[in-house]
Amino acid sequence: MLKWVEIDLKVLAANARIIRKALAPGVKFMAVVKADGYGHGAPAVARTALSNGADCLGVLTAEEGAPLRAAFPKAEIYLLAPSLPEEAPAIVKDRLIPCADSLEFIKALHKAAKKPVPYHIDIDLGLRRWGVDPAGAADFLKGALKFKKAVPRGLSAHLAYRPPQNMIEAEEKLSAFSALAGELRTLAPGLLAHAANSTILCDFPRWQLDMARIGNLMYGIYPTDIYKKKRQGPPLPGLGRPWQLYARIISVKNVKKGEALGYSSEFIAPRAMRLATIPAGYSDGLTMEPTEPQIRITAGFRYWGVIGGKKAFFVGKAGIAHTLLDVTDIPNAKPGTPVALHVRRTAANARIPRLYK
Repeated sequence: MLKWVEIDLKVLAANARIIRKALAPGVKFMAVVKADGYGHGAPAVARTALSNGADCLGVLTAEEGAPLRAAFPKAEIYLLAPSLPEEAPAIVKDRLIPCADSLEFIKALHKAAKKPVPYHIDIDLGLRRWGVDPAGAADFLKGALKFKKAVPRGLSAHLAYRPPQNMIEAEEKLSAFSALAGELRTLAPGLLAHAANSTILCDFPRWQLDMARIGNLMYGIYPTDIYKKKRQGPPLPGLGRPWQLYARIISVKNVKKGEALGYSSEFIAPRAMRLATIPAGYSDGLTMEPTEPQIRITAGFRYWGVIGGKKAFFVGKAGIAHTLLDVTDIPNAKPGTPVALHVRRTAANARIPRLYK
């Protein structure tokens, strides 16, 4: 196998247990498995999360939810983005729990249901992607309650928060959202309130409310570094990265100082070099940005792979299906040697085999 992704389910399981332990008693833990489990494979992540403390699953769309319903017939599966009215019959059939921000959709849900079905109302706290305006939330809920077979069970929100730029604003909005949930419960008792994602859980742990929707932390990604500025350890210590992309070297060549390489001779070797080729490029999710040029004003930046713990820097631009690496100082690099590569998990080509440990 020339390239593959290794996913360590033991690490995922440990991450889920750490998250569960960080949540207050009674707070539900939603494992977010949208975008095919952030590239890890939604069914495998869902199974691992549900077995290690997660109470329910979260995806974006009904299309993502349908195969999970087939695999997990008893699991609660939430949709985190609004659906179109024409999707209501499929949502009811697959017993998915949608979020809503239009009475048109709630009416369609009511018409498709043979018995009461739950949904959550999404509140717009500033992202402006979707959601009901907080000032009109009470009137919206009053209108929604007219549709008896569609039952509001929760209130959701997603903050426009980027640490540490607007912490005070985020605190104020979380407080206002909690107060709004209290007001709306007078109209619909028992509404679950949830606004905490991975970042909110780390930076505002007291605002876990009734449920936390956790994605990044599940996959070992700390979405905030405020703890570093406070000279503290991470808020959930012990999380591991379960995901790693590998590609094997398929060729090694020696080049002379001054030799031109790549399309349009885009790279000039600054010294005698030993170069390795791997069969992975930007179609696999590697960066399309060029490495730093040889003549530059700043120190520049270079991307790299890792061979036996040593960095092998990219040479020139990554191609669509290949990349050159500098292995001059890695004498044991040869055809067949695996290279660990950095790539955004959701950008990794879905056709690359996933191997589960």
